[in-house]
Amino acid sequence: MRHLGPTIDSLWTFRPHFELLVPKVTAAANALCGLLPNIGGAGVEVHRLYEGVVRSRVLYGAPVWAEDLLANRRSLLLLRRLHRTTVIRIVREYRTMSYVSASVLAASPPFELQALALQHIKVLGSSGLTPPVAGQVASDAREKARMETWERWRSDLLAEDAVRAHRGVRAFFPN
Repeated sequence: MRHLGPTIDSLWTFRPHFELLVPKVTAAANALCGLLPNIGGAGVEVHRLYEGVVRSRVLYGAPVWAEDLLANRRSLLLLRRLHRTTVIRIVREYRTMSYVSASVLAASPPFELQALALQHIKVLGSSGLTPPVAGQVASDAREKARMETWERWRSDLLAEDAVRAHRGVRAFFPN
């Protein structure tokens, strides 16, 4: 069943949403990639625009499906593969670069953490406050969710680095 974006199946999971989403976003990213050479070429601003286009397409409806994404390993792997391709293009490196190193260099947390942050913002934003107060609460909620995302990503990276060393992680987080 499809209703204004996300697709759900008969078990009320979003697995079909991710299976349909990834090829669409990949096609759009490849079309944009034709304009952006992998090595050299466009500057940082253009690559950030590229990341913003991919991120906005992937995270559409994220407050609704964020928990389901974490519960479904296949969907999580599909989005991680897409994120890896995106961050490697942002840092303008070859495909042999590791996902962890590329995401650290691109300063781009995984899509699942970004989706959880959007879900957190949605929960805090629907507090029913008056517009002037709600604007400040929403701004504070966005900043808090952003900081929590960075901290969780940092702790995940350091935990993974303890198991399997990544020079990129150690360069950015020496302690």
